[in-house]
Amino acid sequence: MPTTKHHRFLPLILLLVTSMIWGSSFLLMKRGLVVFSAPQVGLIRIGFAYLVLLPVSLRSVSTIGKRQAFFFLIAGLCGNLLPAIFFALAETGLSSSMTGVLNALTPLFTLLIGVVIFKLRMHLRQLSGIGLGLIGSIILSLTAATGSFGVFNYYVLFVFLATLLYGFNVNWIKQKLSDVPPLQLTAMALFFVGPIALIFLFGTDFIVRLSHTTGSWKALGYIAILGIVNTAFTLILFFKFLRLTDAVTASSVTYIIPVFALLFGFLDGEAVYPFHLLGLLLILGGVYLVKRN
Repeated sequence: MPTTKHHRFLPLILLLVTSMIWGSSFLLMKRGLVVFSAPQVGLIRIGFAYLVLLPVSLRSVSTIGKRQAFFFLIAGLCGNLLPAIFFALAETGLSSSMTGVLNALTPLFTLLIGVVIFKLRMHLRQLSGIGLGLIGSIILSLTAATGSFGVFNYYVLFVFLATLLYGFNVNWIKQKLSDVPPLQLTAMALFFVGPIALIFLFGTDFIVRLSHTTGSWKALGYIAILGIVNTAFTLILFFKFLRLTDAVTASSVTYIIPVFALLFGFLDGEAVYPFHLLGLLLILGGVYLVKRN
């Protein structure tokens, strides 16, 4: 959908704001993991996002049919619930900054899923971009926290799964839900997975940790920000951005997310080594080739 002259800067503004907020997500997850388990961090995150948008969901639920409800359920699972858990699991073995850098694989998987499942066309240049990005991700996965090279970090696989689901979800929304307003789209996607998240959450030792662990309420506050601002609010911005452009371009927020993730991680005392930067440059080079016109 082309933008009007009056709103020609809107996509750029949405891109920068969305990237900055999402870039801080990895540090917020790290803060939550101090007290809660990785699955709990993901479930709490989705629970908060679901609850804050519940009034919008309740106004909209009566207007959708069973087929569209299924579309929203898939969007909620692939774009929210499962990636939230996978990213938190990844950060139990990766720094927040490196998790943010690997999130840049999303545009590559967006194109790959679009070709394989949604029958989009791929050019040789884009195939080269996917290959370049995967080489970068392999370099990152072989770089230890001390900067040494050669041992594979299996926690990278959780990021692969999360970004693969993100790539599917971007295409899914563009194909199935592109006519749904951003606020309703975000609210309804969360509406169908929020109760699932809360049921599983209260089946864990969440209450015990919250009641008896020092710093639990502070950790919960970080995850609340993660759910309310970085998930619910920013998803609305992202879906607005998605409506103004195409799927691969919309996923280019991951150009800037790693920069903010690295910045926030550095400010939190995380080290960045040459192999990390090399992997980042290769991934971003691959993204450039994938989305270049």
